[in-house]
Amino acid sequence: MEPVVIVVAVSAVALWLGALAFALTQIAKHEDLNSIEKTVWVVAVLMFPLGGSVVWYAAGPHPFGLRIQAGLR
Repeated sequence: MEPVVIVVAVSAVALWLGALAFALTQIAKHEDLNSIEKTVWVVAVLMFPLGGSVVWYAAGPHPFGLRIQAGLR
């Protein structure tokens, strides 16, 4: 394998893991989310790492204004 390919692959994986870790820490530290919402976001990001992270970064903690109702907490 070419050294350049290895460097690009390792860089891409490192960038992806960094973005995943950053998304998870931002979810954990976000004060506007209750514990159920945090759990849902963490599961979404872990189950769908690329899609979950993109949605978190693009739409934020409450995409489309959706919130879990207070009665369900």
